[in-house]
Amino acid sequence: MRLRFAPILSILLAMLFPQPGKLASVSPNADAPDRLQTAVREATCAEASPATFSDKLKGTSLSNILTGASAARAVFYVSPDGKDTWSGDLPKANSRRTDGPFASIERARDAARQKGGQNTIAMGNGNYYLAEPIVFDARDAGLIIAARCNEAPVLHGGPIVRNWTAQADGRWKASLKLPAGRDVGDLFVSGARQTRARFPNAPLDGDPRKGWLFAAKCTQDDDIWHGNTRFCFHAGDLPISKNAAGLVAHIVGGFHPGSQWGSDTLPVASIDTANRAINTQGTSYFFTAEGSRYFLTGAAALLDAPGEWWYDRAKSQLDYIPTDRLPTSSTAVAGILPTFFRLDGADGMVVSGLQFRDGDPQGSGKFGTDTRSFGAIRLDHSDGVRLLGNSIDNVGVGIHVSESKDVLIAGNVIGDVAGNGIYVGTTYGSFGKSDGARILSNHIHDIGRVYFETAGIWFQAADNIRIAHNLVENTAQFGIAGGSLWGAQDAVHDAVIEHNEIRNANQQTADGGAIKLMGEQADLLNSSIRYNVITGTGQLMNRADGTFWPFGYENINEWPTPISWAIYTDGKASGVRIEGNTLSDNISAIGINGGWSNLVTGNVITRGSGAAFRVDDGTGRGWRPPWARPNRIESNIVSIDSSNGLAAYVYAPDHGPGYVQFAHNRYTGNLNDKSFRIHPSIMPSGEFGSLQDLQKAGADTESVVAPSE
Repeated sequence: MRLRFAPILSILLAMLFPQPGKLASVSPNADAPDRLQTAVREATCAEASPATFSDKLKGTSLSNILTGASAARAVFYVSPDGKDTWSGDLPKANSRRTDGPFASIERARDAARQKGGQNTIAMGNGNYYLAEPIVFDARDAGLIIAARCNEAPVLHGGPIVRNWTAQADGRWKASLKLPAGRDVGDLFVSGARQTRARFPNAPLDGDPRKGWLFAAKCTQDDDIWHGNTRFCFHAGDLPISKNAAGLVAHIVGGFHPGSQWGSDTLPVASIDTANRAINTQGTSYFFTAEGSRYFLTGAAALLDAPGEWWYDRAKSQLDYIPTDRLPTSSTAVAGILPTFFRLDGADGMVVSGLQFRDGDPQGSGKFGTDTRSFGAIRLDHSDGVRLLGNSIDNVGVGIHVSESKDVLIAGNVIGDVAGNGIYVGTTYGSFGKSDGARILSNHIHDIGRVYFETAGIWFQAADNIRIAHNLVENTAQFGIAGGSLWGAQDAVHDAVIEHNEIRNANQQTADGGAIKLMGEQADLLNSSIRYNVITGTGQLMNRADGTFWPFGYENINEWPTPISWAIYTDGKASGVRIEGNTLSDNISAIGINGGWSNLVTGNVITRGSGAAFRVDDGTGRGWRPPWARPNRIESNIVSIDSSNGLAAYVYAPDHGPGYVQFAHNRYTGNLNDKSFRIHPSIMPSGEFGSLQDLQKAGADTESVVAPSE
């Protein structure tokens, strides 16, 4: 076979041999996700020259990380119009149509393996419908898969659905035989996700408070800890009496009964009509209780609204009720793959400029899965991989990185995903590390569409990680969340989270925030959260009767109650510097829970509906390591705009009054004689007091209340 060589940009060589001494001038605007994505795509497309590469990335932070170098690489072309019997040497078919590009990525991968050396797969414009994940391993080390310049290859996670037939009742049916072990996870019509048949029906206006049932109090068995495998329903709630075949409960719960920290998809084992109980195939760490909101999917009887679909596996038949577009005049894709590309031991690979869409929405639930598994692009034991300028949407998890070091994820757009946008970490049981990751200038949006306990970016077991210049917006729970969940096995040190913008985090849970760091490793994280801009962090929590607390609500005198922060540390997280962040229109601004030796300094806080600072020793009670020092909150500029005027609430019955020290803060706004609440009481006025009372108690030094401007 004759091979064509071209002076393709060798990204791989550049990244193996960085040039730290040559520091470029970096413009903050150049690192904005939309601009950087365009620059990365143009710089790294398959035919880009070294001069183009340098010009497009000039002035960005990537100019120091990706430095181009010329090298001859074998190029294998792929196109939807190609054939796997052709050579792959040509980007287009020749005039006699006797040779041209390959049709499949697998064929190009195999040709590159056979050739050996440095190779590029150049992806042509058009749609690629995948039946199985494409796997890359050690034989593919250094392989580049890139879009051709000015072309848009789109990879779909399943087949086109064809041969629709109209039914008398307004439904459409299509035969759809799937590979063994596959199921339809989602249906996409003209690129839009449709709704799996459900009850109650999804609200037409998208209001997250609508479309739910609410669990009743179980009267026959009142052990709340049975909420991991059972919840009860009100009389008249269920449209199905006893037949639980295929039913799945999408239900809100958490680590404790009654909490609303996340959601899961629990297969229904049986329905006990006598006791009005639904028994589920639950887990040991996800609990429901009275008031847990839920809806049901998975039964043909639930198919009754426009935009809904249901797949009959036994008959290999898809049923659909169209909205305004008939499936015969639209492209319908059945999402069957949670993973499109899997890299296992494929060090140094580059994936650039591709679109991944329309997958199976698996990936961040707790039932039957690793809590963070799958990923449209999944990396295992693959060091030095670069994922650049890709678009990923309508999938389960965008990018999943496990036990892979020095990974760069930059300039990607990830949105409308069921679970996490990006996960970097480990696999439970083996606990390998993913050190040195850089997550830069990505636009991540609409995260946690199915599984609420998720984040735009989630990391653990990852030392020296840098997360910078990302735009994260509209997340179910967290914008960026990381740290140790299990202990030393997934410890994080020297993390830097900086220059990110996070909008509208925690839109679906009662306990969350825009940026969170955990610290179950119980040592100093030596990490920084700095220079981020955070707005609109919210909460969503319902009462047992199905009514909801108002948006932006905080009440420190009741429990249970929704809680929400722009930035907070939890689970003993210690040694974190929270500096120079701009926080506006959130509920609480900054929280510390359980940890020691944290510093909160130089932040600007405005228009919060809750306390500016909340400090609690709850997750660290009984734990006072020898290196422990008080948490310090100093030199912040704080406007108190809530109706109750609460500036700070400290609840530290175990760690005591020395757990936090305030100094040199500048307060304006609605302060009063109850703006500081400290428990146990240390102020002469009691548990509540003014700034002057706090200073008399020795807990604040030289903070001031300034006139409002």
